[in-house]
Amino acid sequence: MVFREMVRISHQLFFGLLLPRLPCEYFIILLPVIGGLIVGPVVYRLVPEARGDGIPHIMKALLKRGGDIRKRVGLVLICSSAITLGSGGSAGREGPIALIGASVGSSIGKILNLGSQELKVLTTCGVAAGIAGTFNAPMGGAIFAMEVVSKRFSSADAVPVLLSAVVGKAVAAALINPVPDFINPDYRFTSFDLLMCFLMGPIFGVLSFLWVRAYYLVEDFFVSLKIPDMLKPAAGGIVAGVGGLYFYSYGIMGVGYDGITNIFLLVSSDRSNQVLLLLAALGALKMIATASTVGSGGSGGAFAPTLCIGTIFGLALGIMADRAFPELIVNPLDYGLLGMGAFFAGTAGAPLTCTIMIPEMIGNYSGLPPLIVACMLSYTTANFLLRGGTIYTIKLMREGIFVELPKPVLESVSVGETMQKEVVTVSPDLRVSEARELIFRYNFAGFPVVDADVLVGMITFDDIRKMPPQDQERMKVGEIATRQLITIDPHNSAKYAMDLMHENSIGRLPVVDKSRPGKLLGIITRSDVIRAYEREMQKTAPRA
Repeated sequence: MVFREMVRISHQLFFGLLLPRLPCEYFIILLPVIGGLIVGPVVYRLVPEARGDGIPHIMKALLKRGGDIRKRVGLVLICSSAITLGSGGSAGREGPIALIGASVGSSIGKILNLGSQELKVLTTCGVAAGIAGTFNAPMGGAIFAMEVVSKRFSSADAVPVLLSAVVGKAVAAALINPVPDFINPDYRFTSFDLLMCFLMGPIFGVLSFLWVRAYYLVEDFFVSLKIPDMLKPAAGGIVAGVGGLYFYSYGIMGVGYDGITNIFLLVSSDRSNQVLLLLAALGALKMIATASTVGSGGSGGAFAPTLCIGTIFGLALGIMADRAFPELIVNPLDYGLLGMGAFFAGTAGAPLTCTIMIPEMIGNYSGLPPLIVACMLSYTTANFLLRGGTIYTIKLMREGIFVELPKPVLESVSVGETMQKEVVTVSPDLRVSEARELIFRYNFAGFPVVDADVLVGMITFDDIRKMPPQDQERMKVGEIATRQLITIDPHNSAKYAMDLMHENSIGRLPVVDKSRPGKLLGIITRSDVIRAYEREMQKTAPRA
């Protein structure tokens, strides 16, 4: 509710106060540009992970950081996304809401000092609650969190996720009306519609493929654009601004739900060739505007725009089907719902989410059979064309993160469970020769250097052995200690710790609290990770 209210206030500031004071209506083009100029510096300096769609960032946190998301992400994202959407940027609320929920869940888990697996569950619970509250669909929100975001879940983990989704829906329903106005509960389908979905599914799978390709082509363009990164969201807002100048009432700017309502009204009264061309143009323009807004680094998601684009193309297909078979199509407007589900299923790789969420949203399950056919065939077609990728996972695949691979054993073990909490430290004023004696006494390869309870560096045997013996007697530890430290959070996974050590060719990592970077909590070494791996394998051996 807070986020929606901030979006409303932001929209009022840009369109209610600023736009009427501009010289002419053409200056509407500048509104998303101004929004981008505000959002760019804030996001790039404070929380770079809030750039673009929030869903891939959540997935990366679950896969690489044990579900750890910084506390500030939620607060900054509420403000930056509200400005992006309120100024007319073409993006959705759902990606930011999911990341905000994940940030809250992660923060709660860290406060309770939970292990890596429990922290992942709470992070996923936050996603489920946010999506369920947004769409008034608890089952759909929970399945989206598990099917699209987490992907690696057990039946036991599903219980808290489902409970979170139910609570999120109940709270949201008590405060706001989360269902978009264009959702009509009186959908009705015939057996012929079921047959049509066997054709519709593959068509929308191809459209999903084209949408994902276009999204990443535009994102790659902005990555290669030779301007400062913090200015790119402003450049990305130009497309939404131009689209809004000519098609403002059809949802090119903002989330798009209000525009879809107007499109439904238009199609219900006019199904001419001009309307078909308008629908095709609106769908393509919404694609480019969304890809430019989100792909340039603006705060927002692709969830809602994908639903809107699918609805537009579904209505176009419904009109064509009505022309071809006027006696067999009951209501061509119903194909907007089918298009919404089929397009998102192919784009996000979420056939189960769509078949559950959309009937929940409209409170009508009579159209479930054709929806299942359309979603499954669209997903199958898009999955083949995208080689297993989705609009969310391709970004991770480009970074070498593959969500479909079997879960590594160490993913479920946190650094906090593995690290050594009793750490021998040395003072920066200690002589190097004395530090060398400590290394021999404890048989350690190195020590953290701590000054007044603040971690200031690391000294290792390799640092000492490079020094002549006479210098070891004269110099102090603080003069040769490594100051540029690579540290890790206790909530990160042991797998991530091992990756960090391998990438940086080091054998140990100081463990610190991100909220207090100088506070040393422990140390984790390669040997600690190996022992954790052996323990986990011993646990799984009896089950195997």
